[in-house]
Amino acid sequence: MQDKIQSGTDDPCATLQNIVADYPTEFAAFRKGGSNFRSLTIYQAREELIRGHCEVWAWGNGDSAYVCTVGAPNLDVANARYSQAVEKVSGCLGPEWTSGEKARERNGEDAGMATLFQHEDRKSPVVSVHRVEDRSSQSVYLYIGSSGRRL
Repeated sequence: MQDKIQSGTDDPCATLQNIVADYPTEFAAFRKGGSNFRSLTIYQAREELIRGHCEVWAWGNGDSAYVCTVGAPNLDVANARYSQAVEKVSGCLGPEWTSGEKARERNGEDAGMATLFQHEDRKSPVVSVHRVEDRSSQSVYLYIGSSGRRL
């Protein structure tokens, strides 16, 4: 069974665009209830593009990312979720965004796929969708943040 990813917002496209626009403030409008770790604070997301699965990660150096993570029970479900997420993100971003897909690699081995969306002015964050394989587990990530820090 290929279940659908549920959005936590009534208008996912407007929410995605608002998150991207809030990047310069390190997603301050989307943070609530943070937990501090050694070099990272993880906040619950005030609005979630994927219901129950989104956070704002803030590193101590002023770098932040809006991240949603969904596990999948098998490769078929992971592929379906990845395709659905890429299609949704692509449909929400305007024509000034370009995209490209590439294979993910970890320690010289296949580790899934990633689709990266980049704005033409390069001041906007990177928006990317990742299908991650790690041994027998499968996950799909949505990442909005610095191009220098990708999942």
